[in-house]
Amino acid sequence: MLAGLGNPEHSLAQDIIVCINDTRIEARVLAVKATAISYQHWTGPDSSITIISTDYVRYIRYHNGTQQNFASVVPKRLSVLKERKPVNLGRNVVGIRPVDLLSINATLTYEHLFGSRRRVGLKVPLTLKLVHARAENYYSWVVYQSSSWGYYQSNKFFGTGLELNFYTGPPARFRYFFGPALQYGRFRYRSGEQYMGEADFFGLNLGKVYRYEDAVGEHVALLLNNGVRYQVGKRCVFTGEGGIGWQTKVLDKDHKNLDTEELAGSDFKIAVNLGFGYQF
Repeated sequence: MLAGLGNPEHSLAQDIIVCINDTRIEARVLAVKATAISYQHWTGPDSSITIISTDYVRYIRYHNGTQQNFASVVPKRLSVLKERKPVNLGRNVVGIRPVDLLSINATLTYEHLFGSRRRVGLKVPLTLKLVHARAENYYSWVVYQSSSWGYYQSNKFFGTGLELNFYTGPPARFRYFFGPALQYGRFRYRSGEQYMGEADFFGLNLGKVYRYEDAVGEHVALLLNNGVRYQVGKRCVFTGEGGIGWQTKVLDKDHKNLDTEELAGSDFKIAVNLGFGYQF
């Protein structure tokens, strides 16, 4: 690569890429490797990054007047100029998590990407219950779920949080990311109170009586997430992520009794999410 590429002024000036079929591309050259050239079209600093094979380039004339020539290896189909699909450099991504629909929840997410290379993202999820339902008794539910995690997911009616994502490598259609995530949610649970029944006509007690009520608990978790992000088409993105960490459930102090002992407290948490988004 010529020395002119390392000049800070290079990003502010125009380069000309001349292809072997005499196509002229007004561009800002970002990197020149042995077999590929990365550049942005001359439409502004946030235009998409395109990668073209050096087999299709005759020379590059840089803004400072220098010229870099390439070996004249003529491809079989001279009329076809192959370029890799452009990378979306939009800073905003809105998305959904369709798996949450299995728990009758709707989750929307918003992520803002920072920096010229989009290496840091700040994401905020918001979960709302679609249909209000009476909370299940924990011990009857545990037969099917075998853990309080499934109980929380099924009875959650509000959730939010904050996720800080660090993306590795330069902007690309496929990227890996990792970072911390804070979760907060509220869920309904069913508590039962046990007391002695009233005496009958003969003064004998009728035995124990149970009274059940719905109450609201809080859920807080801190996780370390990691996942992958793939750009589908020009604007759509797919994300798959998983995290491990610690969670705490706090129950209403006036409704912490029968059927709730195993539900409260802190324990290990594993989270998995799939998302689809639109980047702009």
